[in-house]
Amino acid sequence: MCQALMEIMKPEIDEILLQERREAERKIRETTERVERETTERVTERAIKVAVEMLHSLNLGNAEIKEALQKNYNLSDEEALSYLK
Repeated sequence: MCQALMEIMKPEIDEILLQERREAERKIRETTERVERETTERVTERAIKVAVEMLHSLNLGNAEIKEALQKNYNLSDEEALSYLK
């Protein structure tokens, strides 16, 4: 009886397992993409800070540094200015 019930339910169980696997794969993919995006943002932020330090050490003014940041990192005025504080 138990075996017969398993055979009857197999297609439904397989479908549920397939859906669960797809959902798990989706969550893994989303998490991986989020981690990669956050890592890239942190690395870029650090690179900008280092660039600002270097440009200051070359005695460039904030206006010149802001312009360089906007040009090289596609930053808005506000974003560029936030790195100069």
